[in-house]
Amino acid sequence: MAESVPTMESSDEEEFNDTYDCFCEINCEEGENTQPSPQYVPPPGEVTVLSADQETVSLGLPLADHSVRCTLQIDYSYIQRSSLITQDSGTVKVEGLNPGTEYTFSITRIADNGNRSKATTLSVFTEPSPPGNIAVCQVSSESLTVHWEAPAGEVESYIVTCCSKGEIVQELTTESNKLTLNNLKPGVCYSLQVSAQLKNGRRSKPTSTSARTCK
Repeated sequence: MAESVPTMESSDEEEFNDTYDCFCEINCEEGENTQPSPQYVPPPGEVTVLSADQETVSLGLPLADHSVRCTLQIDYSYIQRSSLITQDSGTVKVEGLNPGTEYTFSITRIADNGNRSKATTLSVFTEPSPPGNIAVCQVSSESLTVHWEAPAGEVESYIVTCCSKGEIVQELTTESNKLTLNNLKPGVCYSLQVSAQLKNGRRSKPTSTSARTCK
């Protein structure tokens, strides 16, 4: 008669499986034979414009509450696209921009392991440049002729304002960088301001000078 092969009792089999599962759990906790799970990188959130001048834009970002070290990638474009990599902080300054221009910014957080957050985008206008070197080139008893240098940007027109004692006497619009103001009073000191109106709707701060008509 053939010898019977001993079989494992059900209780012994359950004990073996429990031991094996425990061994797997310990190894998984120690990181053996496992792949690291991707870490979530929080997006920049609501980005605010702290300041914008002719060539610089400062952006404010809420600080993220996370343990993963990150850097910030700022992509910005007008005609050409540029990028800036900086530390993850509450303030980001982008320099070397064109005056009177609308830029689109896209801000992304990048963790040390390469994971990226979703991007936050916003559009910002830089301040237009005012006209330069304004001067009065001709003076009579009833007129003043003023000229100035064209600023950077696509200028549509100029607004020339003539004031006396804090009140506006004349306000004229011209496409030229030279204008004669007529029908003025003799011997009166006038304040002259010239602003540039850009094609994108932005208006520069005024450039000022003063002159007195002849008696």
